[in-house]
Amino acid sequence: MKNTVTKVIAVALLLGTCVVWIHCDEEGPTEKNDNVKNTDFVAEESVSFKIAVTDQLRFRLEGINGNVSIVGISQADSVIITGEKRVGSDSMADAQEHLQELEVLVQDSAEEIFVETDQPQETHGRSYVVDYTVTLPRDLEVLVTNINGTAEIESIHNSVTVNSVNGLVTLDEILGSALIGLTNGQITSRVTLPLDGTIEMITANGVIELHIPQNTSAEFSAIVGNGLITLSNLDLKDQVSSANSLSGSLGEGQGTIALSTGNGNIFVTGF
Repeated sequence: MKNTVTKVIAVALLLGTCVVWIHCDEEGPTEKNDNVKNTDFVAEESVSFKIAVTDQLRFRLEGINGNVSIVGISQADSVIITGEKRVGSDSMADAQEHLQELEVLVQDSAEEIFVETDQPQETHGRSYVVDYTVTLPRDLEVLVTNINGTAEIESIHNSVTVNSVNGLVTLDEILGSALIGLTNGQITSRVTLPLDGTIEMITANGVIELHIPQNTSAEFSAIVGNGLITLSNLDLKDQVSSANSLSGSLGEGQGTIALSTGNGNIFVTGF
C-alpha cells in the first residue's frame, strides 16, 4: 500500500474539456465516427444502486471524468451509489444516442464492491461525464481512481487511496492510512493516523494541506521542488532541513508521513 503511484489511464489522452451547456434546440444526429463540432447539447440520465454489505472489505471506484463524493456512515449495512451521467455533443439527438454508450458497471464480489465508468475509447470530441455520490459503512477501505474531477471523501475509519490526474482531493475525518497520488491539483486533508499507519501524498503541481492530531506518532518527511514547507502546532524532533526539504520524528515515530510536491507549498498543522 505504501508504493502509491498516480495512475495515468491511457484513455485520458482521448478526453476533451468537460464544460457543457444545455440547449433545447434539436439537430440531426452526427455520424457515429465523425468528430463533433462542440459539446453545447447535453443529454443526462441518473442511475442508482444499493448493495448489501456482508463480508466485503473494500469499496473501489474507477471513474474517468466527473466528481466523486464518498461519505462513511456509522452502522450502515449497504453501499448506496448514485450516478449522474452526461454526454455532450453538437446536437441533442447525437448526445442522446451516445448516452447509451456511457455506463456505470457495478460488481459485487466476496471481497469488494467495485464501481466502474465504461465509455467509448474514441470520443470523437464528445464529452462523457459521470458524477458519483456514494454512502457506505465507514469501516470499509476506500480506493478511488479518476482522471478529471474532484474527489471528496469523508468519515472513513479505514485506509483511503486516491489516484487522480486533474482535480482537487479533499479528505475529512479519516481514521486510517491515506495514500494520495495526484498530477495537477490541491490536496486538503484531515487525517488521524493509526500506529504504524502511512500518510503518503504526492502531487506534481499543487498545494498539500495536512491536518493531523498533535499526538501523531510518525517519521516525517516533506519535499518541494518549488515552494515552502510550513509545520505548525507540532513538535518535530531531530529535524533535518534544507531549502526544499524537512524531516524528523513526531512522537515515537511509529508511523510514516511522506509528502511531496513539484510546484506548490506544503502546510502541516496539528490539532
